[in-house]
Amino acid sequence: MLRQGILFCYFLIFLMPPLYGQAPSNTWKEVKENGSGTLVVAYSENSPFIYSNSNGEVVGIEYEILQEFAHYIELKYGSKLNFVWEHLETFDALLDTLKGSNRSVLGIASISTLEERKKDFNISISYMPDIEVIVSSGEFRSVGSLGEFAKMVKENMAITVTNSTFERNILELKEDFFPDIEIRYVPHVDILIEEVANLDNAWGYISLPNYLSYYRKGKDISRQRFFMVENSGLSMATPLASDWVEALDLFIADSTFKPMLDILVEKHLGPAFSRVVAQMSSQNSDLSTDLASSREVGVLTLERELQDLKLKQSEMAIDRKNQVIAMAIIGIVLVLVVLFALYRLIQLKSITNKSLSEKNRQIEQQNLELSSLNAEKNELIGIVVHDLKNPLTSAISVADLFLQEKITEDQGEYLSLIRRSLKRMNGLVAKILEIKVLESSSLQINSSVLNLKEVVQQEIYSLKIQSDKKGIEIREELDDSRINLDRALLIQILDNLLSNAIKFSNPGTIITVRLKSDESTVRLEVSDQGPGISNEDKTKLFEKFQPLAARPTGGEISTGLGLSIVKKYVDAMEGRVWCESVLGEGSTFLVEFKRADRG
Repeated sequence: MLRQGILFCYFLIFLMPPLYGQAPSNTWKEVKENGSGTLVVAYSENSPFIYSNSNGEVVGIEYEILQEFAHYIELKYGSKLNFVWEHLETFDALLDTLKGSNRSVLGIASISTLEERKKDFNISISYMPDIEVIVSSGEFRSVGSLGEFAKMVKENMAITVTNSTFERNILELKEDFFPDIEIRYVPHVDILIEEVANLDNAWGYISLPNYLSYYRKGKDISRQRFFMVENSGLSMATPLASDWVEALDLFIADSTFKPMLDILVEKHLGPAFSRVVAQMSSQNSDLSTDLASSREVGVLTLERELQDLKLKQSEMAIDRKNQVIAMAIIGIVLVLVVLFALYRLIQLKSITNKSLSEKNRQIEQQNLELSSLNAEKNELIGIVVHDLKNPLTSAISVADLFLQEKITEDQGEYLSLIRRSLKRMNGLVAKILEIKVLESSSLQINSSVLNLKEVVQQEIYSLKIQSDKKGIEIREELDDSRINLDRALLIQILDNLLSNAIKFSNPGTIITVRLKSDESTVRLEVSDQGPGISNEDKTKLFEKFQPLAARPTGGEISTGLGLSIVKKYVDAMEGRVWCESVLGEGSTFLVEFKRADRG
């Protein structure tokens, strides 16, 4: 009894068909009746029809055709169709699955429509012409005569896929013309092409789309113009017991199929493929009698189109490279300028240190010399910055004028690059001037009676481009007021406060500017709806180069100087400045001047 049980288990494990592990699959009838269902799709690698990309995702022309097929089923019959993808290692295994399966399986891998296959499984109507070409290793460029072709075939190895039309073609050549052909088999067509590309003594048949796909990728393979073959077309297949071929035929025959396929083919093989292959096909009634010449011209047309595409891509790559080189040159020039400036500073420091060591006992004299050197350095920086600012401004104006002229696209890109670099350098010069102002011990005040409302409105208008760019509205609540102040310093105060408000506000928010006046004081308030300022940041708000938690919302650059300049200018005009803010609820900066003795 025990022995009989063991034999029964052995039968279940080893002799029963392997039903476990197989995904369930519905018939076409079940999907229609139930309103939903699943179809198993078995495939072997075949670029560009069906294959796995670098991320392991199933992609390709036939993959996208089936996505459209599911959409068609849903629109036409109101049924939801899902796919389960089964990857098979070999094309032969795919054919065996179609022959022996009782499941509703759909097989895809650019299957050629052959009469002899119809006795083993169902084949849909063809969706694309099926033209096959001979390719060889890049070592053997396209031969010019049948004699050279015969020599190539005899002296090199043919690589093919079992039970494929590629194998059939080679066997016919072997039987009819070249009995000495040596044949080696590989699992599927993608491996076939890789073998031909990587070996220096291999050739084989592949489909025209296979060839164009790999030609587009730059594979080192050559196409031979002899013995091109056309089959009845490319199709999809199901087991004899399956009813899915009925739905496939309806889909392929539908008026929406051809335009959809043309889009997919253009995406994977180029815009001319469908038109040229249709002209090459022997099923074209208008085809000339010289079939071989017509096909050769067609393939050359497709190759030329891909060469043009590669040329355009190469030109674009060269343009990008030139832009990178131009930017690199500008960067190198800027680095050299900085290095030279550092060298000069180090040189000055060296001279200073030498002077200190030589006059160590003359402390008072040394301090005088150091003060003199520092003044000279500041004067040098002031002269250099002043002398740089005017030519930079002029250069920017010239670049703007050239950009308004009729120029080529490349010239426009280079001029824009030059203009951006000049603007960046001009900004650096402005920041150096600001630092110089902050480091100066005193300011010369040139006061005059000002119409504060008018000055504030003018400054708001000058920053309108910045605020409009971020969709920020600046509202005004301005009293009429006159007071005796330095106009230039007041404009700098307004510019820094408003620029900061725009810089740290989110797009679409509101900034409010208030001007309040009474008998004793005039107060300016700039309120925003930004992130607010923490208590910790408030303690260092008006110190230069202090990093704060808040960051500009539009990618702008903040140097950390603006508020320290505001503080210096307000103090110089005997006013006071402070900030009122709640974290997360925005900030208000207030500047107040007393009217006493100010008109």
